[in-house]
Amino acid sequence: MPPPVIEPSQTAPGAIAPSAGRAAIRRRPVVKPTFNLINFARQTLKQPTSTGAIAPSSRYVANSVIAHANLDAAQSVVELGPGTGVFTEQIEKQLRGESTFFALELNPAFVRATRNRCPYTTVYHDSAHNIERYLNKHNISQCDCIISSLPWTIFDPAEQDKLLRVLSEVLAPGGRFVSIVYLGAKVRARGRHFIDSLPSHFNTIYKTKTVWQNLPPTQIYRCGN
Repeated sequence: MPPPVIEPSQTAPGAIAPSAGRAAIRRRPVVKPTFNLINFARQTLKQPTSTGAIAPSSRYVANSVIAHANLDAAQSVVELGPGTGVFTEQIEKQLRGESTFFALELNPAFVRATRNRCPYTTVYHDSAHNIERYLNKHNISQCDCIISSLPWTIFDPAEQDKLLRVLSEVLAPGGRFVSIVYLGAKVRARGRHFIDSLPSHFNTIYKTKTVWQNLPPTQIYRCGN
């Protein structure tokens, strides 16, 4: 029997204090983000099959994602679809100095934006399907945490199943897969397929309350092996 989706009893914590490890090692220069709402919307229109958001994620969503990622215990972290680097910036602050962290982004404009915003993070211009290749490049077979902003409702069911299978295989025992899902995903067939498929690939599934301070409002799914 597939595991139940656990509903939250309270909202995830708000502001997250940066950990001392990586912050002490890396004094990152302040880089002004180059993407505003208009630039972001242009990318959505230019690449509608790979960009599902209409605006960058808010700091409220970023805080919730980081709160559920358990980064303090992670030796290796991969971010999928970092967009303009909103989550990337927070992940970098939270990780310990010795942790391995890289991101995979398919949109070249977003690759440049994330590299500009987070110059100490390795951002590869490639598909999330190739995550295993890049883990091997870093001499890692499995990672402790996968954080995803991928547009699951754009992917057809076959692509969703293939990618979820890959992600579950490279996620280490006790690891966490944390993904944002926009409110209303279940009213779309592909959104329902993604959510209903999670128990086939992960042993535990936890869904947060809706983060309304985002465009569009968002929920976070935290899954584990």
